[in-house]
Amino acid sequence: MIYVTVGTMFLDFPRLIGAMDAIAANTGERVVVQIGLGKTFPEHCEHFGFKAREEVLTLEREARVIVCHAGIGSVLDALHVRRPFIVVPRRKRFNEHMNDHQMDLAQAVERRGWGLAVYNIEDLPTACATPKPFPARYQPGKETLVAAVRGFVEQVAGGNAGRRGRPNKEGTA
Repeated sequence: MIYVTVGTMFLDFPRLIGAMDAIAANTGERVVVQIGLGKTFPEHCEHFGFKAREEVLTLEREARVIVCHAGIGSVLDALHVRRPFIVVPRRKRFNEHMNDHQMDLAQAVERRGWGLAVYNIEDLPTACATPKPFPARYQPGKETLVAAVRGFVEQVAGGNAGRRGRPNKEGTA
């Protein structure tokens, strides 16, 4: 199964939905598309507007590959469930977004080796047929960030330990 998400943007994403509908029609593979607020409805795919996050994560865990817009939430979810994924950035020139900031995240995904980025929609069928495997060496940065914050807090708290109980300008401790 291929799971597709277009995110929560109020603008439609017919370029991606149409391409995925053609892939479903041509391959017979089950394709489930989150269409969000868009007005493009696929004929050969299961589709829905929105679901609870846990339901979405269940679909993503079941997917052979995830195809998503290049939104940070969608990318983080794909990384969280450790499934191969393809990002298709929304583009301003197609009236899919207000600017082209999704190009930056798509390039970062490629640069880090996390997944594939498809910039030309005609490349999507090949990318879906042969997605890049999820990187075995991927480690979320959360633990590193939490350790850094914890170390900083301990350093600051340790540096102020001698000040506890001393009155401040108002005369209270």
